[in-house]
Amino acid sequence: MVTMSGLVETMGSHPTARLGLDLGDEEDVGRWLIANSLLGGRIATQTSLRAFLSLREHGLERPATLLQTGASRVASVLRSVDFPRHEQAARQVIRLAEGLSKAGGSLEALASNAVDLQELGPRLTNLAPGFGVGGVTRFLRPLRETWAQAMELPLHPAARAAAIHLGFIGESEDLEGEPGALRAAIRKEPDDLSFADLEWGLERLGGLSCARDQPERCPLSGHCPHLLSPGS
Repeated sequence: MVTMSGLVETMGSHPTARLGLDLGDEEDVGRWLIANSLLGGRIATQTSLRAFLSLREHGLERPATLLQTGASRVASVLRSVDFPRHEQAARQVIRLAEGLSKAGGSLEALASNAVDLQELGPRLTNLAPGFGVGGVTRFLRPLRETWAQAMELPLHPAARAAAIHLGFIGESEDLEGEPGALRAAIRKEPDDLSFADLEWGLERLGGLSCARDQPERCPLSGHCPHLLSPGS
């Protein structure tokens, strides 16, 4: 049987945890905005985290400092760690910093003044061209426990597939109720688990096997319930 803590141990913690970010701190929420912009696509998570850490070493990991920095310098730092499409990525983080400044400079204020997710989402996508729904939802998922407007953001489809396969939630859960059902399941665990870490582990697992209906690719090996089930 796969436990939630065992899943997180196997698949790894959420990027915010690996970067040591405290999302109850507004400065770190700003850092997460920048780190999040480096994630996604076909870029390996480790490559994205290494790029962010390099920006941090150069004091360029916050929107406020990026405002005073040219895209060429940011691109140079990203190029030094072999980050793909470093010039494009540099322009994007600069645009996000500029957009946040024009919106008042505070992500917490941007969120607290929004009535719900339907109002908050467009405010975030308006920060910069290229910061679309995918990037915004990835940014908001670890903020569910911090921002009420993000509380019932549905699970990532891959995370949902994995959670159902592992029996953490039922297949009949409606999309808006999934995060609440997973929270309830976490509370039954003996270990103190982060919701963000668990969802991230589920998303990675689902992306590799569950959502693709390819249990033979499951990294849980002999513990995969589909490989253990009769007739599989």
